Amino acid sequence: MTPFFQKKVDRRSRSAMVDFLQGHYRYNTMSSWNRLTSYANNTKIHRLGLSSEQDDKAYEMLNVDFWEEIRGPIDDFTHDQSHRHTICSNGRSGGYLVLHESHLKLTGHLSYCPTCGQRNFKKVPPVTYQDVNKEVIAREILRSQNSWLPGVYLGQPAIQALTISDDKKLLLINRLKAELKDCSASDACGVCGNPRSNFSVPPSRLMVASRSIDQCEDFDAEDWSMESLRDRVELVCAFDAVCDAIRSNFIALLVDYDVVEITEHRPVQVKKLVAHAA
Repeated sequence: MTPFFQKKVDRRSRSAMVDFLQGHYRYNTMSSWNRLTSYANNTKIHRLGLSSEQDDKAYEMLNVDFWEEIRGPIDDFTHDQSHRHTICSNGRSGGYLVLHESHLKLTGHLSYCPTCGQRNFKKVPPVTYQDVNKEVIAREILRSQNSWLPGVYLGQPAIQALTISDDKKLLLINRLKAELKDCSASDACGVCGNPRSNFSVPPSRLMVASRSIDQCEDFDAEDWSMESLRDRVELVCAFDAVCDAIRSNFIALLVDYDVVEITEHRPVQVKKLVAHAA
């Protein structure tokens, strides 16, 4: 499909790149009162260059939740940018796509329940230890939620009964306290009681910055080298390409689908009087 938002930019010409960046459409990253803007594109229906027939159908689709069907290019863009940039919609009706800075932040969850999906901020403890001494000491540490000083564990009857020396006991206690630092007492899910599993990769979420990008930037300044200008042009051109891809996905929906009205019957709980059984 012919590019709609994308523009050809001569990366060999400093003036061409500066003109492109300075002349690019911009929109608010938050509310207008913040006066913070970034590179953007107007994706309202009447600004998409649709045919008359497509235009009528597009307005019908405003009552249908179709965003998840067309937003895939944003996820690809965010991944390609190593999550340093992403794209969000803004405006009263979400009619603008805006380039944002972003980053990944760990959620802090260390385990999850495969049964109900509940996440937990503690790890699942080891199932067992081959060494009996480790097994006993680990059990005492988990039972106390790893809250005691090493010397306190020496006074516990189960640990006192071990045949190794106190020095070896303290060595194991310190080592296991570090290993079990983030572990819960058991693997049970706090919601459904089924066994939890540790995340192989700690989960994270995308944090989107609301600050502006290149607002009032002087691209003629010395700190903007040709290389840095090319990098910025590449970023903004990639953003425009995503906007084109989303526009194409939307047009594909208009071609392949119709908006129809259907009646859904859903169960409703009501209270009624019921006579006592005889």
